Amino acid sequence: MKMYRLVKLSSLDAKVFGTSVTSSRGISFSHLKCTRSVVNPFPVRLRISQAPDAVQSPRLAPQMVTSILRLNEVTLEECNGAVKGLEVNQLQANKPIEDRYAYGKLVHGRGMLFGVFDGHAGSACAQAVSDRLFNYIAVAMADHDVLHNIREGKIDPTTDLLQRGKQAFLSVNSHLAGLHRKRLVHFAVESMAIDSSDNLSKDSLVSAFLRLDKDIITEAMPSMQKQDGLDNICYNEALSIAFSGAVACVGFVDGKDLFVANVGDSRAVLGVHNDNRWEAVPLSKTHDAGNTAELERLFRSHPNESSNIIRNHRLLGELIPLRSFGDCRYKWSKSDLKHLLNTRQFNSSIFQMYGDNLIPKNSQTPPYLDAEPEVVHHHLTPKDKFLVLATDGLWDCLSPEKVVQLVAGHMDGKQVLVNYDPPKNAKLKAINQVLAQRKSSLLNRTLDANVATHLLRSALGPEHGLVSAQLTLPDSLARFYRDDITVIVVYFDSDYLKDHAVM
Repeated sequence: MKMYRLVKLSSLDAKVFGTSVTSSRGISFSHLKCTRSVVNPFPVRLRISQAPDAVQSPRLAPQMVTSILRLNEVTLEECNGAVKGLEVNQLQANKPIEDRYAYGKLVHGRGMLFGVFDGHAGSACAQAVSDRLFNYIAVAMADHDVLHNIREGKIDPTTDLLQRGKQAFLSVNSHLAGLHRKRLVHFAVESMAIDSSDNLSKDSLVSAFLRLDKDIITEAMPSMQKQDGLDNICYNEALSIAFSGAVACVGFVDGKDLFVANVGDSRAVLGVHNDNRWEAVPLSKTHDAGNTAELERLFRSHPNESSNIIRNHRLLGELIPLRSFGDCRYKWSKSDLKHLLNTRQFNSSIFQMYGDNLIPKNSQTPPYLDAEPEVVHHHLTPKDKFLVLATDGLWDCLSPEKVVQLVAGHMDGKQVLVNYDPPKNAKLKAINQVLAQRKSSLLNRTLDANVATHLLRSALGPEHGLVSAQLTLPDSLARFYRDDITVIVVYFDSDYLKDHAVM
C-alpha cells in the first residue's frame, strides 16, 4: 500500500519491470531499471502501468471468476435507524492481505459503526486497529453510568459495548488481549473526568483514535515489557503492531447524523440522488503529499526541515500517508529507537525488516505522524442513498463519480426483479412509461447480487479477459499490478429519513 520493501526480484519480475511502471499514487518510474541488485529496503512498491495481458495470461471460466470474487462477500440486511443494510467484499493482492474491515452496533444507543483499515509493512497494525478501535469509540461515547460500571468491573468494555459483525481474521493472543482490556478500562476511567461537550460524537471519535494510537505506541516501548508482564512472544507482537502501520476510514451513523473520521488515504463517498441525477459527495480527504493543507500542517510543525521532510512525495522519502496508526519509527525519538537497536535480544521481524535502518534517514525532530482523524459531520436527507467506504486499492482504479454510478446502476438493475403491480386507475401511458423504464433498467443488471463484488469486478477490468488475467497473476506479481481492495457499501432508508426530516 504505502510503504513497501522491494525484495529480491525473480527473473520474471526483472522482465516485467522492463516496462513502464508507476507507483500506487501514479508517479512515473519508467526510467528505473529494476534488477536483482535492488537492496534499498524503503522505496515504494512499483505498480505496472499496464494491465496484464488478457490473451497470454491463463484464462478462467466465467463461473470460476465469479466464485473467486464472491469468496469474501458479506450481505447484511439491517433495519437500524437510517441504515437499511450493507454489503462488503475484499480482494487480496498482497499475501497475506493487509486490509481489514469491521462493522457493528453500539449496545447503549442506536449508532452503527463501519470501518476499512489498510495496513502497510504488514497486516499487524491493521488487524489491531480493526479489533480495538470500535471499542475505544464505544467507551468514548458512553455515558457516566456505563463508564462507572466499567470501572467497577460490571461491564467488560471489550465485549459488552458493541455487537460486532463477522470477524474475518483471528485476533491477538489471550495474554496481549488482557493488556488491551486493561488499557481500555484505563481509558474509560479517565473519560469519566471529562465533561461532555456539545459535539460529543465528533470529539469522541477524535479522542478514541488518538488514545488507541497512543496505547499502541506505548505498549511497544522497551520499558513497558516488564511493567506489562509480557513474555518475549507477546512483546514481539506488540512491536510488530507498533512498527507496522495502518490508515483508517470510519463511518458512524446515529439517527440521521453521519460522521466520517479518516486518517490516511482510504476514502468515504456519499451517493446522492438529486433531481434525477447522481452526485458523488466526498466525505473525507486523503492525507498525503497531494493534499496542500497536509503539507502546510507538516511544515508548520517542522519549520526547519522543508527540504528533507517530503522527498519523492513521501514522508522522509519512505511513507505515503501523512497520518496513520502505528509507524512508531516516525513517532519515537532517536534515543528510543537507538535503545531498541542496542537491546535487540528478541527475534523480532522488525529487525529482519529494517536492520540498522530502524531510524529513518533525515529524521531530525520526530514525531512526524499522528492518528488524529479529520471528522466530517453530515445530516442525512432522503436524497442520500448510500455511503461507500473503501481502501485506496479501489480508488486507484475507479473515480468516486464512477463508483457512485456503478452502485446507482446496480440499485436500478435490482428493481426489475420486483414484480410490477400497476396502481389502481393508472393510465395506460403511465404504465407504458414505467415498463419502458424497467426495460431500460434491465440493461443495468449485473452478475453480482452483492454491489461490493460488482465494484471489485469493475475495478479489475471492463471485460472478462482482463478480470481473469488479474485473478491468475502469481502471488509474487499480483501486488505489482494492484493493491488489496476492501469495500463497504452502506444503504440508507429513505422512508426513515423522510419520517425524521427536520421541519
